[in-house]
Amino acid sequence: MGTFGAAIGLKGEIKINLLTSNFEVFKSLERYYNFDQSAEWKFDFIKMRNGKCVAFPSHCKNRDDAENLKNQKIFASKDKFPKTKSNEYFVDDLIGCKVVHKNQTFIGNVISVDNFGAGDLLEINFKENKIYIPLNDDNVISVDIENKNILVNPIKGIIDNA
Repeated sequence: MGTFGAAIGLKGEIKINLLTSNFEVFKSLERYYNFDQSAEWKFDFIKMRNGKCVAFPSHCKNRDDAENLKNQKIFASKDKFPKTKSNEYFVDDLIGCKVVHKNQTFIGNVISVDNFGAGDLLEINFKENKIYIPLNDDNVISVDIENKNILVNPIKGIIDNA
């Protein structure tokens, strides 16, 4: 859902790098956890400030408390997320999917979905290398979450150079 970023000011506010489709989705979720749900975070507020998501974790009393959260990933229960629209997927649903070229050649399984700023990328182990296939209409023909299959026709160079 997100990752804690840098502390802001002295009172304990912190930036959150959102991984949800938008701010409203993140803000609407009722409970926020670390990866194994051994810690639950509550917030006095979550808001957008100058185009950045800023939160004030209830337990943070100062900047040091906020700094201790930096780089920790934020999770929520999947059942609290809104329903996906057509052509939208949860990252969790994509991980483990078999990726097959349109010529029926098995490429590999999705091991992660990353976004370095230019759009979502399927990370796949391919012949002992990691490759990235953009998750867009130019490269992905179909996604079948129920059967865990993704049919692709990646642009020239993605597989050729791996």
